[in-house]
Amino acid sequence: MHSKFTILVSALTLVAVGLAFPAFGQDKEFAGTASCKMCHNKPAEGAQFTQWMGTKHAKALETLKSAEAKAVSDKLGLTVAPAENPDCLKCHVTGYDAAAKKAPAKVKMEEGVGCESCHGPAGAHVAMAKKAMSDKTLKPGEAMAVKPEEKVCTECHNDKSPTWNPERYTTADGKKAGFDFKAAAEKIKHPNPKKAAAPAAK
Repeated sequence: MHSKFTILVSALTLVAVGLAFPAFGQDKEFAGTASCKMCHNKPAEGAQFTQWMGTKHAKALETLKSAEAKAVSDKLGLTVAPAENPDCLKCHVTGYDAAAKKAPAKVKMEEGVGCESCHGPAGAHVAMAKKAMSDKTLKPGEAMAVKPEEKVCTECHNDKSPTWNPERYTTADGKKAGFDFKAAAEKIKHPNPKKAAAPAAK
């Protein structure tokens, strides 16, 4: 059960979702995961959107509707169903504001933990990408220079989660850990082979 619900969190133990994006820039507008598909699902470039669709992150909201999630919720004595509980949703839905009890306007709840949960709000990036279709001098990537960091992941993947398993991972030095950033990142990596093959900038 632990492996299925490591991002399920209790209201009493995590910070508000507004603090969950410390590494991201000034752009606060969420565009929604579906908006990423337009440019980030080309097979030659790694089909990142399709890869994400096959991850547990993409099904994060669905996990809250399972019998296992209900059992965890009951054990905690929570009176609101996990899939409706703001304190669970803030780690299972991109940008969910637990205090306001809603997700950003352009974020669909069923998208679960989408691209912007790790890469940051993409409003400016998407807007520039659309303009770049006619103005080839624009570089949308400059508006989305965010590389996911461990502290972004551990906002939800931490020992405050009611399903935390302190021995889930075995680190490179043989120690047990509840979360191993390098190992976790390896599981969900979605590289762009086209960029990897490009010569390094001088």
